[in-house]
Amino acid sequence: GNNTKFTPPDGSAAAALAWDAGAADADAGAGAVVAFVRAVGSGEVAPYVRSAAAPEPQGGAVVELVGDSHAAAVGDAERDVLVQYYSPDCGHCRKLAPVWSRVAERLSESEGGEVVVAQMDMSANDALGFEPEGFPTLIFYPRTAKQGIEYDGSRDEHDIVQFVKDVRAGKPHIGGLPDLAESEVEGAKVEL
Repeated sequence: GNNTKFTPPDGSAAAALAWDAGAADADAGAGAVVAFVRAVGSGEVAPYVRSAAAPEPQGGAVVELVGDSHAAAVGDAERDVLVQYYSPDCGHCRKLAPVWSRVAERLSESEGGEVVVAQMDMSANDALGFEPEGFPTLIFYPRTAKQGIEYDGSRDEHDIVQFVKDVRAGKPHIGGLPDLAESEVEGAKVEL
């Protein structure tokens, strides 16, 4: 048929829906659109998710996710999953690529296979319910918090690995600078 993609006014691709205009009766016009909207409201119509073809298994430690495999991978109750959402046109993403491979190798060795390190090309795929604000975006989906925890530290191999280990160990403060009490700030001394 003639698929038409409807994207909400806020532009969120994650909520886009596909409507097969060819399947609708040409004479129905507005009635077909109303029926489609009702089907969306009742959950009969599934959201449209862009997905590249599933890649052939690679030999490296980094798993390549696509739109069709994303939800199952990050929702895996048996594994912690660290995902880099990237764009091939992003210079920062290209610079992170070798670091990301080393992070995957280190975590696969040190964490006993319980941590999956993955990446997803957002120029060819959608992650239902998630729209990164920029690239690269790093999100850790531990078994205990499948809504995800964004990593906003340095793009250094050691820091990314330490972030994962800290989250897995249940440390309450992860990355960045700790919040200091006002009394600590007043008496703080900075030496350069």
